[in-house]
Amino acid sequence: MTSLTLFEPGLGAVPAAPSSSGPAPAEVASAEALESFRATKHKSLNFGLGVDSTALALAIIDDPAAFGIAEDFSDFSIMTAMTGFEFPDTIADVETHVLPLLREKGIRYTQVARAGRPDSAGVEVLSDTTNPGKVFSRGPWTLMDELEENGTVPQYAGGHVCSQKHKAWTIDRLQLERAGGQTVGKLFGYNADEYKRAVKANKFQAKRNKKAGYETFALDYPLLRLGYGRQDVQGYVKDRLGIDMSKSYCPVCPFAGVCSPQPDHLKRLRKYPDLAARVLRLEYLSMALNDNSSLYKDDTLFRRVTDDQNAEALGRFNARLDEEPWAVYRLQRAYTPGRRPECHTAHGDRCSKPECRDSSIKGTVYRSVKTVRTGSRTEVGTFLHNAATALDRPVEHSTKAHGAGTDRVRTRVRPDAKTYGTVGDFYVTAPAGVQDKARSGFASVWAAMTAGQ
Repeated sequence: MTSLTLFEPGLGAVPAAPSSSGPAPAEVASAEALESFRATKHKSLNFGLGVDSTALALAIIDDPAAFGIAEDFSDFSIMTAMTGFEFPDTIADVETHVLPLLREKGIRYTQVARAGRPDSAGVEVLSDTTNPGKVFSRGPWTLMDELEENGTVPQYAGGHVCSQKHKAWTIDRLQLERAGGQTVGKLFGYNADEYKRAVKANKFQAKRNKKAGYETFALDYPLLRLGYGRQDVQGYVKDRLGIDMSKSYCPVCPFAGVCSPQPDHLKRLRKYPDLAARVLRLEYLSMALNDNSSLYKDDTLFRRVTDDQNAEALGRFNARLDEEPWAVYRLQRAYTPGRRPECHTAHGDRCSKPECRDSSIKGTVYRSVKTVRTGSRTEVGTFLHNAATALDRPVEHSTKAHGAGTDRVRTRVRPDAKTYGTVGDFYVTAPAGVQDKARSGFASVWAAMTAGQ
């Protein structure tokens, strides 16, 4: 790719041509939105550590005035929220190539993370300086801490929920505290191939402004507004820094095929087999508790790594399973029937009338997970087989869902996976560490649905 004069002086204010793959630029980057950002006294860049936000950071460093930022960067800061699970090469690239530029210009760089699992724990500032020398890879509470305690992979349905919780929430909370009720200008490095993300962010921001009673954040998307896609920003960063910088994303991301082409992702997992083994372990645990809870929507990471013949990652994954503590878990699920469409029309948001329920419609699923026994893999396996004998139930060993295989003893089996108003109950062996947890209301729903059985 030829050298790009991507951000010439003043170019930050020039609108882009519409993209054929997304909505019109005005929907996400109107002139009013641009002026609203420029009018703020507190301007910032959400720096995700990857190639897109790096391109935007480099452009701002070269010509802050083009983005409405003071020449001395006195009204500007860069912020990163740490999930605690980044690829090491991402961190190394930022430390080697980006932080020296921030130090040279005296740009304030803040790194934050969740201070604990509940929102009430707040955020922890890992670093806040105009002389940054280190990227702090994790804070007190990480995304993987949460996933491993829950025994589940990130949910594919519902979008980037984990990103909202571990990235957006932490940055937003700190920025609002610092601004003291004033609007914060926020730049995002969404490129021109990511219109949908910007549209979604704007809709969410409009709701938040309405709830707060004022404009909390003024959003702007320079890369998108100027029409520069992924290849453009990759070429620009390579011209400037001399490296092929990757997009930043968590190794456990269920959208890895979107964040990075699958061959590139698999190549990265070859480079970091320990990270791959940890994600493989999480997926195995998740699928032991729920066959349908694989990392990808219709596929498993285990299958992809196996097909890629990544023997190092698979070897370390199997070694982890043999070496770490295991548990016997009891999983109980109550699948309530959903409300008929006409019930929503007639009775509004809430209705508890049994006649308004339809067993062919999925309602709320109430889950309980409890640790019954812990020990070595052999010990819990023996316990499960003894329990199966006592219960007069078979031990089911299945490799259908996950190639590594799971052992279960079922005490209540749903007659049909598409019929609701039923319950499921089984014991399973899997790596230890999942916290005992039940959905609010589980006990009463379970008792009502199993009464007389």
